[in-house]
Amino acid sequence: MPTTQSWVAAWYAAPTRMFGANLEDRTIRQIIHLHAGGQKIRVRLSNRYGDQPVTLASIRVSRTQPALGEHPTNITFGGQATFTLSPGQEGVSDPVELSTEAFTDLAISFHLVKGEMLTGHIAALQVSYVSGKGDVQKFPPQLTHLAYPLQTNSWWLVTGVDIMPHSPLNTLVAFGSSTTDGFGSTPNMNQRWPDHLARRLQKLGGTKFMSVVNAGISGNQLTGSVLPLMKHSAIPEFLAGDSGLRRLDWDVLQQPGATDLIVHIGSNDLRSGVTAEDIIKAYQDITEAIRKTYSRVFGTTILPGGYTPEQAAQRQIVNSWIMGQGTQLFDAVFDLATPLQSSTNQHMLTSIYDSGDGVHPNDEGYRVMAEAIDTDQLSGSSII
Repeated sequence: MPTTQSWVAAWYAAPTRMFGANLEDRTIRQIIHLHAGGQKIRVRLSNRYGDQPVTLASIRVSRTQPALGEHPTNITFGGQATFTLSPGQEGVSDPVELSTEAFTDLAISFHLVKGEMLTGHIAALQVSYVSGKGDVQKFPPQLTHLAYPLQTNSWWLVTGVDIMPHSPLNTLVAFGSSTTDGFGSTPNMNQRWPDHLARRLQKLGGTKFMSVVNAGISGNQLTGSVLPLMKHSAIPEFLAGDSGLRRLDWDVLQQPGATDLIVHIGSNDLRSGVTAEDIIKAYQDITEAIRKTYSRVFGTTILPGGYTPEQAAQRQIVNSWIMGQGTQLFDAVFDLATPLQSSTNQHMLTSIYDSGDGVHPNDEGYRVMAEAIDTDQLSGSSII
């Protein structure tokens, strides 16, 4: 556990390949919600899936509700105000002197000078803003609404924000698919279960508090198979990201300050016909891969809803293993499925926690998931 201040992940959006949106020579203003605050920030950008360079200028950060007279702060990379990301490249900004608090929103803006953005996070559940042509960041703050007439429901290129905390702080990473990504929750309200967990930890305070970052991707699979929906539709499989096992390297192992991992993934594998045996083997591979980096790794049961009878039977095998033998693999296990299942059919979501599709929880369901996590099992953070 860290005993001195160091960079800590305070917000994250797991990257996938995106559709090109032809946003060259536009300014993009993206809204992100911090789960921890500090005395400085730095911003992480990614062109992991790009096939051409992208050049950014006028990269700035501001509070979405700035104090009177406060202006956006410039962000530089290697001391330069203009930054080019080569295909596949990722970059971390220079430290930015900006004091922040947990559970506040920041606006990160840049002018896309040249290139096509093919890396981002498609299901942001957060409205961000796109300008007409040109760099519009010289507009007076009171006219921001005129500068950005277009909206986007995705995050582009921006994958992380780290903070320099005032006292030692650890980060917990939530690793999963759409139920971790928050699909079915209310947009712009930060109602995903990692959001609820972060607020729980803040309320507990003291050594219980941790930053929580979300490494969920809607449609993602642990083992890498393709969802049947994507096989028989126009939805390209790349939108669901690389397999959980593959993306572990950048979405989990490269998170600054991370000590704890909650694994909540496998439902899409079941729907693709992956066996319980193969899912369990993948859980074992995950824990082996990260034990040298993380202090604690936690397993969770897979939620009910959206399975054929054969797939539902495999889910039961996985969940029984998690609550039994899984306790020997993980540092602890959390039963997220039982509180959300119907009292008349354990393979279905109860209606009061169903977002409406029978698969994804609603806001209250995500809150119940967070409540099912035993915070006494988490590493917490030290206090000087």
